[in-house]
Amino acid sequence: MTAKSYRNIKLVIVIILSIIFSQSLIYQNFFLSIGVLIIGSLVIASMGKRVKEVIQDERDFEVGGRAALQAIQIYSWIGVIVMFILKSQAVTNPKYDPIATTIAFSVCILMLLYGFIFRIRSKGKLFDGYVIFSLVVLLFFIIMGFLGILKF
Repeated sequence: MTAKSYRNIKLVIVIILSIIFSQSLIYQNFFLSIGVLIIGSLVIASMGKRVKEVIQDERDFEVGGRAALQAIQIYSWIGVIVMFILKSQAVTNPKYDPIATTIAFSVCILMLLYGFIFRIRSKGKLFDGYVIFSLVVLLFFIIMGFLGILKF
């Protein structure tokens, strides 16, 4: 398969999957939307392995890594600012407090997840002491986030 045909087929698959995904959300069939997301990702990934040409090179990965880091930083700053604004307004409207807490936990979890994945990819081994510690802290924040959401 050529890179051009891969891009065209991927575009058609994404369009079809997005239609199915949006309709399943409209009809509140969340299991179907998750299934469509997983199946679509697997199909696109398996098709990418069949391409005989170079799809990406090292520069793409470098630019993608910098873009991902900047996106995480921007999301974190915006999330923290919005969280503080919502926390300050929670006195007048208590419904803002769980929203602010959810944003705070999502920022923490995103940054911890980024650090965890970065450590695994840079060291190449899963059972490093720092990686295990990062995983424990990440799981702690995820559990506390769910418990905090369920409390409200």
